[in-house]
Amino acid sequence: MASSQWGRTTKLLMALVLLIVIGLLIYGLRPILAPLVLASLFAYILAPVVGWLKRRLHIPRGVGVLLIYLVGLGLLATAPAVLIPTVVDDVLDFVNSLDTIINNVLAWLDQTDQIAILGRTVQLPSLELPTFELDRIINLIQQGISPVAGGFFSVLRALGSAVTSLLFMAVVAFYLMVDAERIGPTLVRLVPPSHRQEVDKLLQQINVTWNAFLRGQLLLSLTVGVLTGAAMSALGVRFSIALGIVAGVLEIIPGLGPILSAVPAVLLALFQGAANLPLTGLWAAVVVAGAYVLIQQLENNVLVPRILGASLELHPLAIIVGVLAGATLFGVLGALLAAPFIATLRSVVGYIYRKLLDMEPFPEPPSFAARVEERDARAVLFDLDGTLLDTDDLVVECLAGRLRKVPLVRRLYDSRRLARRIVASSERPLAAITRWFGLLGMEERILSWGRRLRGMSGQLDSPRYVAVDGAVELIREIAERYDLAIVTARSREEANAFIAHFDLHGCFAAAVARGDVRRHKPSPEPVRRAAKRLGYPPERCIVVGDTALDIRAGQRAGALTVGVLCGLGERAQLERAEPDLILETTAELAAHLPDGMGSG
Repeated sequence: MASSQWGRTTKLLMALVLLIVIGLLIYGLRPILAPLVLASLFAYILAPVVGWLKRRLHIPRGVGVLLIYLVGLGLLATAPAVLIPTVVDDVLDFVNSLDTIINNVLAWLDQTDQIAILGRTVQLPSLELPTFELDRIINLIQQGISPVAGGFFSVLRALGSAVTSLLFMAVVAFYLMVDAERIGPTLVRLVPPSHRQEVDKLLQQINVTWNAFLRGQLLLSLTVGVLTGAAMSALGVRFSIALGIVAGVLEIIPGLGPILSAVPAVLLALFQGAANLPLTGLWAAVVVAGAYVLIQQLENNVLVPRILGASLELHPLAIIVGVLAGATLFGVLGALLAAPFIATLRSVVGYIYRKLLDMEPFPEPPSFAARVEERDARAVLFDLDGTLLDTDDLVVECLAGRLRKVPLVRRLYDSRRLARRIVASSERPLAAITRWFGLLGMEERILSWGRRLRGMSGQLDSPRYVAVDGAVELIREIAERYDLAIVTARSREEANAFIAHFDLHGCFAAAVARGDVRRHKPSPEPVRRAAKRLGYPPERCIVVGDTALDIRAGQRAGALTVGVLCGLGERAQLERAEPDLILETTAELAAHLPDGMGSG
């Protein structure tokens, strides 16, 4: 006999009961929520490492997790011997100096009646400030915890609780990492088939948010910490290691963290000076503050876009409120995870809101042709190597052949893919080196050496110019409707030789070569120069290239961007650069351009 179906009222009632039970269960298990969350975060961060061990070295996931645990225990065992002489001593000295620093601040505020700002005197109100006594505060804290710390059994109980929590976290993280590949699909299967595709997209969106924040934030914290420590050491500020650690740890808190980390460094420079600066007092503090501002600008404009991307996109006010609310409700852990939690909540609430209003939860973005029409784009700027010319593949094949001779590389990596990544990553530094030699008047000599080496290896001999399949036909087709230009790191002579070789004189209206600009891609300067020569603003141009450098140059100039996979760039690399369109080959571009548009 078929089971009777629940009515709408019954379903709503049971759903409400289920939510209440889940809420009561979470409330009852709140003592283990923090270890459970920490274990989940730990497993989420290290799951890709376990997957890599299985994929590359064919190590089972369980064995891979055990190897990670062994390596972690080894690092914990050896770290004290390495870190105690420097890091620990520096941190302890820094903490012991807090009493002096804070009392100096209070004394300065108490004794200063007026200050001069830009030649104008500002009168300060008189303040009755107490003396800050760090020893007294420490004594008060010790008195407050004396009932707990006084008993031997209390200490043992606290130690046992900590060990139990660590073991619990290790066990939970172990099983989460072992079953990481099955967790996502299992959650999706719990959803009715008609909604699985939408829920899968929602989970992917949430995964991007947490992946960018956790793994990206760790890398960002490490980078900022090292930069800060190095900068403070170069300036001669005391406790540079401790200041670097503080900057790295507080970097986890978006918005507020960098500001808070600068306060102790500025105070140190203000009252103790900087050994390597011929300045004291206020001006030393200004220089140190300027160093923090420079690091912050480097972080916001270079590191954050590349490491975190645009996955969070939260307003600073939302982050500040979220951090304060998270700290109030869940302590330090709540403050640290406030930003990704808000981003996740935004995704979930947005999905529910659109479903309640019968809207498409994940609307398709407008087509590339529609964006071209919207901007009235009339010019197409092509990169040369890897986009119109196939020479990059010849270099990659030559390097891949040499990599295959290395047994370890042959076992762990796809030689051709690794060679492609090496060549792609070398594009920017090689362009910078060539530019510096150009400033010394040695550019042509360096390039002649390169051509001689290529000739000796025979990698670019015959033929010299090999066009990407269909690229020449594409140029001739769209030249009737768009103004075209070449933007290349090659010399103007080589760009002109390419045009002459394929008889494209009437197709290209401009060419920007290596010697035409001071800064090369990913700087927007070459794109802007080409757009100016064509007589259009960059916003009305389309940049077509095969690497992330081409995409970033176009984006920074404000142009539409198209990434092609017929050169050095891989799909994952281009997707991270977020171009407006990704094509398998340059020849496919014509099919994505609107009909009827012509150069104006």
